[in-house]
Amino acid sequence: MNKPYFCEGSDAMVQLESMVDAVGLSNVLYALSKICSEKASHLESNWQDKIAAKAWDREAKRLDIVATKVDV
Repeated sequence: MNKPYFCEGSDAMVQLESMVDAVGLSNVLYALSKICSEKASHLESNWQDKIAAKAWDREAKRLDIVATKVDV
């Protein structure tokens, strides 16, 4: 049975925690917001998938809002 990618103690979890420690949670959330926004642009421009693009853009905006509220 495979362990989930981000289970406790996994390499991915350790790397993510290290990133949060290095730059702060708000910056990681901000980066995720930008990644979502870029995915939205890519889907709309290259695949003409407006529905998926809208979903990624919505999540980008939500992450951006949360990033501004996080104080760590």
